Amino acid sequence: MKKMNNKGFSLVELIIVIAIMAILAGAIAPALIRYIDKSRKSNDVSSGKTIKTAVETAMGTEDAYEQLTAAGTGSVLTIKPGETSASNGVTLTTGGSGVTADTRDEIFQNIGEKTPKIKYKKNNATNFYVLVSGKGTISVWIGSGAPGISQTGTKGTNCWQLAPELDKEYQ
Repeated sequence: MKKMNNKGFSLVELIIVIAIMAILAGAIAPALIRYIDKSRKSNDVSSGKTIKTAVETAMGTEDAYEQLTAAGTGSVLTIKPGETSASNGVTLTTGGSGVTADTRDEIFQNIGEKTPKIKYKKNNATNFYVLVSGKGTISVWIGSGAPGISQTGTKGTNCWQLAPELDKEYQ
């Protein structure tokens, strides 16, 4: 009978290879998580710019401009992520006597099929907020509470500006 000489890896060699792979995965994982978070934040910034453009386009009509600037006092719109209808997706938080259904619908249609979702969840942001000053200046914020009405907005504890300038803490 001929003796078979089976050559293969020993158990010790396999354990060493698995240990090396675990060390490499442990070293790469934090960098991968940072890249994923950065990508999600970038997606939120892009959504904020889309919302800003949608409101600017809607303000091209005289009625929408008058409603949103609210006779010089300005207003704050709340954009709820993932909504599929204008009445639930776009609401007036403060300022003015109210936004008509036509203005809401126009903003909603300019945003797209449904309002963008917030991708970066670690900051507990729940909504997008659009600040429209009395002079027609628009800024978009993300957070769990609406910023105050002013030319630049008043930063809350859980509120970050996305457009036109990105809040340094959100980068």
